[in-house]
Amino acid sequence: MIALSVAGAATAATLDPLGDPAQFQRDIEEINRKPLPDGEALARAVGAAVTADARQRGRCVPAKLVIGALSPVTLDGMVTATIASGQIENGWVTSVKLEDCPPAAPIRILLFRMADGVTLQGIFSGQGESLAWPTLAREGLRATVGHAVDKLRRADPKCAPKDMTATDVKVVDRSADLGPDVYGIRLKGSWRELWTFEPCGHRITVPIAFRTNGAGGAYWDIDGGGIVYLP
Repeated sequence: MIALSVAGAATAATLDPLGDPAQFQRDIEEINRKPLPDGEALARAVGAAVTADARQRGRCVPAKLVIGALSPVTLDGMVTATIASGQIENGWVTSVKLEDCPPAAPIRILLFRMADGVTLQGIFSGQGESLAWPTLAREGLRATVGHAVDKLRRADPKCAPKDMTATDVKVVDRSADLGPDVYGIRLKGSWRELWTFEPCGHRITVPIAFRTNGAGGAYWDIDGGGIVYLP
């Protein structure tokens, strides 16, 4: 689970995922009628999250950022549960371009507005493009890392990277019936992504396919034969 530092008293609206479905839908819509985070508070929260990730991974610490549109992820399982527990008011994902660092894929930030309705907290959620919502992306990372590490051990046993976070993710295919984003999740269809890792100067790409289960989750499958290693 993602650790959150709770600021102020919990004042967020009650949300019951196991209650009446119609009421749950109304509550989700009401939560998302509130104004989006913006201005200096948004810039500070996103900047702090990007800086923390850069320092942890030993990457360029940017001073200039371009923050993309905020997309609500209220129906992501982890976000819904955290709202229901009274810790946060809502959550969004945004893609952040680093203007003054070497060319790299944008950073995805998971942004929370805490239960006090004011405090914002950002957390690194990945790098590159992805249709996977935060909980699913975390599962996808575990799956792709495992295969990337297996490939690395066979190709370069001496390589022992401190970090195996993907440096890029690209969506390479979408099914014709892929459903729209519904507060962060998709309920229909499938898509394929290519996850890239760069340990010890090597480049490893791992294909992963996602298929929605119609209930807010998705299955995933790694194409082992499609994994590519470049020394």
